[in-house]
Amino acid sequence: MNTSLLSKRFICFLRWGLFMSLPFTIACHASETISLEVTAGNEILIGQYADPTRKVAAFKGIPYAASPVNQRRWQAPEKHQPRPGKQLATDFADACFQDNYNTQWYQKVGKAFGASPDIFTDPNFSEDCLYLNVWTPSLHQDKKLPVMVWIHGGSNKAGWSYEANYIGAQLAQQGQVIVVSIAYRLGVFGFFSHPELTQSTAPANFGLLDQIEALNWINKNIAQFGGDSSNITLFGESAGAANIGNLILSPLADGLFQRAISQSGGFQLWNNADLKSQQTFGHDLATSLDMTDSSLSTLKNTSAKVLFNKAKQDFSEYYYGAAVDGHVLPDEALNLLFKQKLKVDLLIGSNQDEWLMYLDNSPEKLAQMINSYPKEIQGILKKRAQQEPSIARGHDQASTLMDMVCPGYAYAQQIAKSAKRAYIYRFKRVRTGTGGEKLQAYHGAEIPYVFNTHDDWLTTNEYDAILTTAMIRYWTNFAKNGDPNDEKSTDLPIWPQFDENDPKVLALSEQISVIAAPDFSICQKILPFLKQNSKKL
Repeated sequence: MNTSLLSKRFICFLRWGLFMSLPFTIACHASETISLEVTAGNEILIGQYADPTRKVAAFKGIPYAASPVNQRRWQAPEKHQPRPGKQLATDFADACFQDNYNTQWYQKVGKAFGASPDIFTDPNFSEDCLYLNVWTPSLHQDKKLPVMVWIHGGSNKAGWSYEANYIGAQLAQQGQVIVVSIAYRLGVFGFFSHPELTQSTAPANFGLLDQIEALNWINKNIAQFGGDSSNITLFGESAGAANIGNLILSPLADGLFQRAISQSGGFQLWNNADLKSQQTFGHDLATSLDMTDSSLSTLKNTSAKVLFNKAKQDFSEYYYGAAVDGHVLPDEALNLLFKQKLKVDLLIGSNQDEWLMYLDNSPEKLAQMINSYPKEIQGILKKRAQQEPSIARGHDQASTLMDMVCPGYAYAQQIAKSAKRAYIYRFKRVRTGTGGEKLQAYHGAEIPYVFNTHDDWLTTNEYDAILTTAMIRYWTNFAKNGDPNDEKSTDLPIWPQFDENDPKVLALSEQISVIAAPDFSICQKILPFLKQNSKKL
């Protein structure tokens, strides 16, 4: 029995078959079950072990803010009011309001590997969704374990904190860290503005404000779960990583975390929304509802389903990005990056074939992507695309260059200049079989290796198992002390700290190796122009 988890008060109940509604179902004797209790946020939370090995405790569906409904819609999150009595924390909460965009992604990937689409289902969706989950290998409050906070992706319009690939039990156990996953408002509820919204109520970026409020809750309460509030690492993928990039730059998140891991992020550097355009979107959405007026009050009194469906129907191409609101983001992210001293260590990277699964050999689509950038950059991107054996691969590499590779170098350079540590990776592992051959090292492919959550339908062999162990060690070492390398072990390649004078990255594949930083010289041609012309992007 793992006594570290039982150092907290626990309760043994009679035969669990008589108490199916109770939170925990692993026998401590033939006729008893265990329930774990933690007091956090002035509430008594009852959790349970994550699996029969009893090595990790899980606390699910913990509210970190008041429900953002009715008059709290499009306001900064408010404090959660403690509930009386003991609260079950054994089930995940509803996911934030969205459609099946994320499930369709899983179906697309699963289909390539031969999985039936029927195995991918949506959770319940609700506007009441500001909850987090905790996985901990020890409830000893004097343990002070490092804390890793996961921010999910999904284009800021989809995704949830407990997708199958994000379950934190294995990562917590293997890395001896506490894993927290958080939900935040999405789409029209999280990345929206309106002319009537003011600075006093927060004009925009409600999804980012939710993430900041979750970090405040974690800082105040994670010690109750055995965590160290002075050793918090954010990690996330895609839009989650982009949000982390914004939090690194936001004065409102200053001091709430010490390190960051950005997986396939960075594109927010030249993708900030203009506050005025978001306010125009809010006004146009209200007008499209054919109501008596387009006021904020009218919108707040409209049902979440009606709002969501109208936004999806009439504004399907709208990009839900963070806005320069003078509050969460005082300036363009690119300007903030280059004019302030950054205070966190950073591990950042991207995958070899991020967008390939979405692309075909269309010269028109490639030209459209290239022409979306200023003329001074178009020639560079066209030349880079021509280096690849097909139009689709050229499109993928040129897009990834702008979305992730160059932003990653920009962050790493500024982190290094701020006397903090930066490390860069390139994930190149291609799974065996037809699925791997088709998708290559696709967007999101690295996530199961970080969490050790390889789905049954994914072709997984001994090389994937070895890479999983290595990535968990690198990621959790970084979370512990800002350096992904083991202090004593030499069985893994040394991951060099980023140095712009000799830029190297760690290639993660069947063989882990250190390679010259891909496309670094190209990015050095692009970045100076972007620094001077951020408004053109």
